[in-house]
Amino acid sequence: MSRCRVAISCSLLCMKISLFILLVFVGAVCRAQEFQSWNEVDLTASWKKMDFLMPAVVRADPSLPNPQFVATGLVAFVPLSTHLKLVGGYLFADLPQRSQVAHVPVLAVEVAVHKEHLTLMDQNRFEKLFDYGSEPVRYRNLLLLDRPFGRNVQWHSFVDDEIFFDLSAVNFNQNRFQAGAGVHLHPRFLLDLYYLQKNPGSGTPTYAFGTILTVNLTRHILSAVPTRNP
Repeated sequence: MSRCRVAISCSLLCMKISLFILLVFVGAVCRAQEFQSWNEVDLTASWKKMDFLMPAVVRADPSLPNPQFVATGLVAFVPLSTHLKLVGGYLFADLPQRSQVAHVPVLAVEVAVHKEHLTLMDQNRFEKLFDYGSEPVRYRNLLLLDRPFGRNVQWHSFVDDEIFFDLSAVNFNQNRFQAGAGVHLHPRFLLDLYYLQKNPGSGTPTYAFGTILTVNLTRHILSAVPTRNP
């Protein structure tokens, strides 16, 4: 039994070291290829039947002055049924290099379907960007596929695509494709690594590598599927 515990501990240590090396490698690739770096720390908690998320987001570009984008806020998830959730909250975004900010109230409906080890989630989100440009109203549709795997489903992989529409101007705004994987470093810590490509309505695409560290402040979290933020 003791040997088994030692083996498991060594395996976990090796995985953590591998993830650290991968993070260093991702950073080096971002600098070499001038990929952007999108990093996020999410604090999550639950109270009664609701989940809460407080993101802290920083985005950087190795070829430009930084940070390019900083955001935080508070989002609540309210289950309406087994597969349906109501999402609402407020986000604050700062673009220091442009001297612009945005106050963003958010309202969304989220549908998740679970089939064996797969979860398919569709989120329809509305938001208004106060104090930003012409203060547009945006509609965002996110389609996400998530699959856990490994011993005690410690790992998971995901792929998603999100389309943005500017309802104020009635036109396509951007599309974001994202794919990645993550591992539970601890029962309350989840680390995700991902690749992202953002295609704007006009202009050149943006390529990024990113990290999301999720910290569960309470023992039980109802939301098992990651939700994209700013």
